[in-house]
Amino acid sequence: MENLKKHQAKILLLCWCAYAVIYIGRYNLSLAIPAIQDFLGVNKSQIGLLGGLFLWIYGTGQLINGFIGDKVSARMYIFIGLLVTAVANLAFGFSLSLAVMCVIWSINGFFQSMIWGPISKTLTHWVPPEKKNFAAVLISTSGVGGTLITYLIAGQMLARLNWKWAFWIPSIIIFAYSFIWLAFARNRPEDIGLASINSEISVDISISCSNNYTLWEVIKKTRLWFVIIACFAQAIVKDGINLWAPTFLLETHKLDIKTTSGFITVIPILSFAGMIFAGWLNKKFNYQEKTATAVLFIAGVVMIIGFTTLGSRNAIWGVIFLGLSSAMMNGANSLLLGIVPMNFARYNKVSAIAGLLDFASYLISGFAAAITGFVLDLSGWGGILVFWIIATIIGTIALVIGQIYDNKSLAAANNMLRV
Repeated sequence: MENLKKHQAKILLLCWCAYAVIYIGRYNLSLAIPAIQDFLGVNKSQIGLLGGLFLWIYGTGQLINGFIGDKVSARMYIFIGLLVTAVANLAFGFSLSLAVMCVIWSINGFFQSMIWGPISKTLTHWVPPEKKNFAAVLISTSGVGGTLITYLIAGQMLARLNWKWAFWIPSIIIFAYSFIWLAFARNRPEDIGLASINSEISVDISISCSNNYTLWEVIKKTRLWFVIIACFAQAIVKDGINLWAPTFLLETHKLDIKTTSGFITVIPILSFAGMIFAGWLNKKFNYQEKTATAVLFIAGVVMIIGFTTLGSRNAIWGVIFLGLSSAMMNGANSLLLGIVPMNFARYNKVSAIAGLLDFASYLISGFAAAITGFVLDLSGWGGILVFWIIATIIGTIALVIGQIYDNKSLAAANNMLRV
């Protein structure tokens, strides 16, 4: 048992680091946007397309790689994703035109999409059902950890050298970690002679579980579309903040890049706290993820309103309310994309559902990123904040309706058991 626990802890750490390091090769772009914009001489609509393409390709890749991830070795799939992410970041630093940057960053997006679904699948093999809430929240914090490291590394590179080093240094880190992952990660306990810890998971990856539902049948059976709508909402706000927060502080409060990179480290710290809070809140609601996420959405609306009224007056208030908005959305993200897919282990669809939900999130984020740049060029930040509020309210309504259906289904099942 002690040997199993040691290996479980190792796998959790390896999965955490794998997802954290790809953030270093993703959100380095958000800090570098002003410098790249000056280097290329392009406007925000054009630079917004760069971020939008990444999100579209990443989201589409999540859908494709989610299906593939249920059928192949997660260990090798994640290794390939990490390795090509490193190469793409290296190449991006040598790019001299927006067109070349768009191609390279799209490649980066596709291969980064090979990470999350297989990580979710790996966790279902190593983490028992009673620990899935803890594991999902823990792994979700890796994105925040990676973002914080990115702001520190890329911020220093931009302040001391130039924007190219904000991509070259992350490339070296990701390249090195890809081989650490390959050397130490394992798909399941059985690979090292330990017994399976989860009876819901088939030992043989080529064998489907006894509930041989198609993905569409699973979606209909569980009314997953309510969760998908909620994924749309959290992604619009979360990724909007991640992409545009540095630009907001630079332009609205006239800060330099070094001061900005220091200020925005508050955002991932608060986001980390938001994920921990989400795990606690989910436990208080007896692991009803839809209810807990709806509460986080309502709190997020309050924070965005606070940012709208106070954020433009003072940089400190601006970063605090941005951070709190991000905290609520990252907390929602950890429940929707971290815990919800693990509930589908009985259908042998963990990687596919994780990929589908990520696809939904990043598809809408890609459109939002491009639209945000266009709206900013036309009318400034006010319209974007209203858009965020409306999206969050729609997500809240979807979750409430979804939870009502869940409660009815549970009541019907209990009545059948009594009979």
